[in-house]
Amino acid sequence: MERGKKKVDWSDFPKELWPNIGKCLDNSVGVLRFRSVCKLWRSSIPSFQRTILPPLPHMYSSCSSASARAAGTEIQAVLYPITVYRMEALVDGEPNSSKPWLVKFEESPSGKLRLRHPITNSPLRNSPDGSSKQFNLLDFGIVELSKSYALKYRLNDFTVDCMNKVVVLNPTHLDNFTVMMMHGEGQLYFARFGDEKWTLLKQKDSWFDDIIAYKGHCYVVDREGIVSCMNSEFKVIQFSPPLGRLGEQKHLVESCGDLYVVDRFTERQRPKMCMMLEHRDLIFGDFTAPYPETVSFKVYKLEQEWGRWVEVDSLGDQVFVLSHDDSFSISTRGVSRVKGNCILFTDQKRTYEPEFGGPRTLTRQCSVFNLENGSITNLAASPGYSPMLQPPSGWLFPD
Repeated sequence: MERGKKKVDWSDFPKELWPNIGKCLDNSVGVLRFRSVCKLWRSSIPSFQRTILPPLPHMYSSCSSASARAAGTEIQAVLYPITVYRMEALVDGEPNSSKPWLVKFEESPSGKLRLRHPITNSPLRNSPDGSSKQFNLLDFGIVELSKSYALKYRLNDFTVDCMNKVVVLNPTHLDNFTVMMMHGEGQLYFARFGDEKWTLLKQKDSWFDDIIAYKGHCYVVDREGIVSCMNSEFKVIQFSPPLGRLGEQKHLVESCGDLYVVDRFTERQRPKMCMMLEHRDLIFGDFTAPYPETVSFKVYKLEQEWGRWVEVDSLGDQVFVLSHDDSFSISTRGVSRVKGNCILFTDQKRTYEPEFGGPRTLTRQCSVFNLENGSITNLAASPGYSPMLQPPSGWLFPD
């Protein structure tokens, strides 16, 4: 053990503080690790009580769907909590911070956890040989980076991913439970506990690019770079001056307590959904044409005191990760072969079978944008980032 470091026996921690610490734990992994210290700690707080999220109305359901519910043929919109962790293997009881992993867990309504790729969101499965292997979460140092939700459509035992991005407010208090959804070309809808249908937030001449939960409130950014906040009466309150219609898509990212706008520039304009999508595609986000390729990014931070946007030249040791269901940042301080001041993102690409009219396949290519020199490299060609995005066991492979 290094000089100056002393191993702590956590079971000797003052017992009057145990319940106070336990009350601050709001996820199953944290409660599990707390209760695993010793019998006394385990008895000081109960097992994690998983929040049962209520089902939501289907996007095109109506109040006349009672008969469908009774017949068991109604499509339900179901929320799946998603949590991204930074995991570090323990070496002599200490986290090895030089080689962390990013892992994303998706939790089903039944409580089953599934690993997903932290950027592409692709599901991960066991190795093809069918071997049953497990890893113990207590063998790792774990830090929660972000929490979000995925919206899925379910009919009986059949579940389909939905491409619409959602923000959930007050998930543990049904009286104030609210879901905000960005749908189609950038329209905002909301649904509260017990609602039979989604309600459109009518905002004149505003089409939104991204939505985020920030400091307990829902924030959105439109095509002009105006960031707005939703109040308790579901009114859109302007929070920032316009940034301008510069890039093709704007993302919201929280980093170190501050809110950033990341402006994505592409080789050409993205296709209009209203012209490119069929009715079924509006539900499931199945694009009939690929998105244009990303060529650059610019990052802006709002100086709230002066009410002006400032372009950010450097993110320091932070890396921004742009994922479909959530965007977040991670510090690279002390991480081997990984430098900060970069943006990890995906480009959607549509491939076709050789024969005309063959089936379409949507793939997501992961890339790294260097804010210092403006370069874009494939994630697979970035030796530092690629291992960080691999799951902690070599027996897991993408579906």
